[in-house]
Amino acid sequence: MAQELELLLKGLDVRRGPAIILLHGDEFRVRGASRAILDKVSPGAESALGISTFDGRTSPWDEIEAALLTPSLFSPACTVVVEHAPWFAPAERKVDLLGKCLNLWEDGQWDESGGAFMALLRSEGWTQEQWLEAVDASELAKTLKGYQSHAREIQIVWQYCRERGLVPGNSKGDEQGRILQLQERGLPDGSRLLLMALQVDKRGRVYKQLSRDGCVLDLAVERDRSGRIRRESLTAFLDQHLRRAQKKIDPPAREAVLSRCGNELWTVRQEIEKLLLYVGDADTVSISDVEEIFTDQAESWVFDLTDALGQKDPLRALEFLRRLMANGEFPLRVLGAIASQVRRLLNARQLLDHELVRVWQRPMSYVEFQQRVPAETEGLPTKSPYANFLTLQRAERFSLTELKGFLQLVQRADVRLKSSGHRPQAVMECLILEMCRP
Repeated sequence: MAQELELLLKGLDVRRGPAIILLHGDEFRVRGASRAILDKVSPGAESALGISTFDGRTSPWDEIEAALLTPSLFSPACTVVVEHAPWFAPAERKVDLLGKCLNLWEDGQWDESGGAFMALLRSEGWTQEQWLEAVDASELAKTLKGYQSHAREIQIVWQYCRERGLVPGNSKGDEQGRILQLQERGLPDGSRLLLMALQVDKRGRVYKQLSRDGCVLDLAVERDRSGRIRRESLTAFLDQHLRRAQKKIDPPAREAVLSRCGNELWTVRQEIEKLLLYVGDADTVSISDVEEIFTDQAESWVFDLTDALGQKDPLRALEFLRRLMANGEFPLRVLGAIASQVRRLLNARQLLDHELVRVWQRPMSYVEFQQRVPAETEGLPTKSPYANFLTLQRAERFSLTELKGFLQLVQRADVRLKSSGHRPQAVMECLILEMCRP
């Protein structure tokens, strides 16, 4: 990745280099590469005058193309940047889009939820005019399967999208064709299009043609079977920041950092920088520094906590809760993580009882799981095969009735946390004791 970017930058300036560049992968790497590219193609004090930035989730392609084809009055070069370009994402089924939208909303990822909702509307054939004229989400009830059971949640997401100015845009196929036409026709002299995307379908014809005739940089982070960033990549990332800050780190502190890192380099960098600021003038980062300031982004504690709940071990579960609260975790975040895990377990339990009842056997190795359960099986709880395997294993410990009861308890705890007069830690302790009741 670094060598490919370095090679691109060497042959890039205001007049030279590819006219269309697509960056995709990890957000931290994508934004870092985009800054380096813009520094090369728009140098000098007037660089900002020659750069137009659009959000692909809200901006119609007509506006983006018009900015490309209109000469700049203040700069010899015109660079159009499109963030969150939606035209390369893998196709998703409508039912998957609805579930993705609602799950992202419940997890607090509201912008991502809005993007999934716009994709859902596009798949339903909604136009911008139809979206702007509609009064509320009830018009979706005619065509959207599953609307009635999620009407309240859909209306909340609908209102958020309206307030944020999101629009469905044209169908992805139409705008992909416009991109191909633009590439075949060629951009005006001095114009450049920089596209930024997090997920792409490498089998799509637009991606293949850009790879062949334009410039595409894959900036994804190497991940292990569970979907987490590979340990080697995290270690190199940590060491890079330590060298820059001229700090050393104790072996136990290093292990603690690596175990607490999440799945996005952007948030990992924020936690490392926060840790280095906390250390201050000290030469070495200690385990106590990490435990005091480095947030556990991996949420491995969720699995430990659900394992304790599955074994009906309230003392162990309460110990996990006490440690989390002592580290400054917000009760609603803890509750949200528990709720997400319970939903995944409920989904997995339903699969075990129905679609997979004849193929799942206990015990089953991961190799056997890959052979017996196709990756495209409908209803799998995650996109990672190994994460699905672990979730199905954990779901074996619970009955469907238990998991449905857990969701009711979580909903009750959510109401209590958001009401005055209840101590948050007491609410969470009560939830765990109820979930561990025989």
